[in-house]
This record gives sequence, structure tokens and C-alpha cells, in this order.
Amino acid sequence: MATHNTLLGDDSLIPHPDGFAVALRIPWYRSLWLSAVSEIRVNVDGVEIAQDRMHAELNGRSFPVQALKEQWDTLWFMQDRLHVVVHRDRPLRPGERLDVDVTISMRILYMQIAPMTYVTNRVHGHRELTARAAA
Repeated sequence: MATHNTLLGDDSLIPHPDGFAVALRIPWYRSLWLSAVSEIRVNVDGVEIAQDRMHAELNGRSFPVQALKEQWDTLWFMQDRLHVVVHRDRPLRPGERLDVDVTISMRILYMQIAPMTYVTNRVHGHRELTARAAA
């Protein structure tokens, strides 16, 4: 269950007022604190998106992608989708297609292997996605 095929779904590309969001499923078999996320990298149509051109949204809260590892009080539940919002000049329209490539690294905080060192789950997902209507 903790495999790359859980990260992106066919419905993962969503128009957003700031550009578009990529909805990620937690790539693990149980919920984890958002602070477990150590890195998210996104490439769209072969172009890497700069960290300062993205933010993350979860349950009505917004975080800079670089600050996720500081969110020790926020749980990413299995049923939730972490929306990684990519900023661009115009919002994506429903029906537009993008080639989306995401890599996420997560520290498994209950699997400590040395002082302050944890097992890392690095998962890569790649799909050509069609933007669905915003919910």
C-alpha cells in the first residue's frame, strides 16, 4: 500500500485561483504528522517548479512548501488530500492536460534508526492529468 501508485490519482489536477493544485494522497499506510514531509518536488511538462512558486493546503490551512516540516501539530489523515498549489499567471481551466511529476520525501517519525534519524519514504508519481472542475 505504501507505493508510488497511491500518490497521484486521475482526479489529482484541480484548477485553483492561484494557478492549479495537485492533490496528493499520503504515500503511506497510515496517517502521519505533516512535519514528516521533508521535501516535495513538482515538475510540470518537464519543467521543475521553484519552491517559492508553490504552497500547500490541507483542511483549510495554507503553508509554504518549505515549512511543512515545521507543522508538528497538523495530521495528514489517510482520507485527506494535500493540495500542492502551483502559482501561475492564469488559473488552469477544466479539461486542460498537464504532464505532472511529483516526488515526495517523508520521514517516518515512529521509525527512528539513530538519534534524530528516521526511516525515509521517498515516493515518485508521474501521470498525464486532465484538470477537473474545482470542487
